Amino acid sequence: MNRAAKRLLPIAILAALSGPLDAQARGPDVILTTDCGAEIDDQFAIAYLSLVPEIHIKGIVTTHAPNLPKQAQSSAQCAKDVLAHLDAGPLPPVFAGSDGPLAARMPLRNAGVDFIVDASRRYSAKNRLVIVTIGAATDVASAFLADPKLADRVEILTMGFDSWPRGGDPWNIKNDPLAYQVILDAAASITIGASDVCQRNLRLDDKRAAQMLAGHGEFADWLNGQFQHWLAANAALATSVVKPNTWVIWDTVTVAYLLGFTSSEIHPRPALNPGDLTFSFPPTKKTVRWITSIDGPAMWTDFMRRVDRADSQRRSAPPRN
Repeated sequence: MNRAAKRLLPIAILAALSGPLDAQARGPDVILTTDCGAEIDDQFAIAYLSLVPEIHIKGIVTTHAPNLPKQAQSSAQCAKDVLAHLDAGPLPPVFAGSDGPLAARMPLRNAGVDFIVDASRRYSAKNRLVIVTIGAATDVASAFLADPKLADRVEILTMGFDSWPRGGDPWNIKNDPLAYQVILDAAASITIGASDVCQRNLRLDDKRAAQMLAGHGEFADWLNGQFQHWLAANAALATSVVKPNTWVIWDTVTVAYLLGFTSSEIHPRPALNPGDLTFSFPPTKKTVRWITSIDGPAMWTDFMRRVDRADSQRRSAPPRN
């Protein structure tokens, strides 16, 4: 378990026993990189991270995906839309990052990359910034390439790859394989939640989503509507990847890890074969933490407690002028 998970685990246990609490101890500072809008799971992850007061979102950097019409700008608008509907307090800054993958081991500079580098300078090996990647890792890799000492100040938490020890990936890693190899080559610690563990533990169908979310306030109703609309518009994809009327809320594996709802193993760090995205294992002293299970029921219970609490706080707040 990394430093961030260790700091949050006692709070996660208390939340599971008695509902969400105000922060009793400082949790990690986080930068989130996301392809929000490419499908529907990023919206859940952004909301969940925002509802945990122990997690401090310093900023959000959006990235590219093949089906985003305006690439990083479309994703930035999606992230802002989630935050606006959530209405959970001061909004973190949102930066549109790269519109395409790395072509070589040269940074693609933009406002998002500069933000990652500049924000990280306040951290150290004893107090690391957590960078969560739930989309193409282009901007994170560009930050490593722009400032190689970044690896001494951050740790990486990723949703990506198919399984251990094969590797493989049809989504986040595929959208910029070179970027993730840059991350694997760096000295920063890495934790990965792959699609197979998410498939086993984070499936959500239309009926369960409606039962879980409907009637729990404006944001929950909005999120349920987004999920139902996305499922209907992407029925063939859902059927081919999961099963009819069902999707996997993949990216919430990262929040589950930060809150202590996962187990994991340490393995030698692999290299990425660019042709098929499988792993090879050259000699190395570096390691990777691989998430092996997720307590899905506990995670969803915690998520809904936080949604309900935020809705109660909104309804009891004095009207805004």
